[in-house]
Amino acid sequence: MYAVIKTGGKQYRVENDQKLLVERIKADEGSVVTLSDILMVVDSGKITKGNELQNVAVSATVVKQTRGPKIITLKHRRRKNSRRVKGHRQDLTLLKVVGIGDPKKLVIKDEKKVKKEKVQKVKKTDETKVTKKETESKVTKASKAKKVEKVKAPKAKASSKKEK
Repeated sequence: MYAVIKTGGKQYRVENDQKLLVERIKADEGSVVTLSDILMVVDSGKITKGNELQNVAVSATVVKQTRGPKIITLKHRRRKNSRRVKGHRQDLTLLKVVGIGDPKKLVIKDEKKVKKEKVQKVKKTDETKVTKKETESKVTKASKAKKVEKVKAPKAKASSKKEK
């Protein structure tokens, strides 16, 4: 089963579990997006299009908000000592298609999975932050102790020379 959708002024052929790079969609990473502008759906050779697509949508999760490669435009006028250089990077969104079908059913199922994944990721990152802080504090304490020993040692030697 696949569908042809329209987003960002372009048409894309999408299937389940497919990753898709489209123009920027305003959504947070990990959230579920419903793409409702569908042009055609093909299910085992049966083509559905037109008014029959009102109850069909494509559900996708936002994997990453990113930017495309830098495109440089150069306008050069020969023999006029004139040129203009501009650069452009397009804002893009990486989507993973989760399902094609009734939008109400698709979104409810996917949000539960996404919420569980977010909670697990947050817990893992919190644990690593704590360990980094602990190690940093241990390292700084050890380095301070070494500095104190170095400073005290020369003073003790100097005082013993004066006594002789």
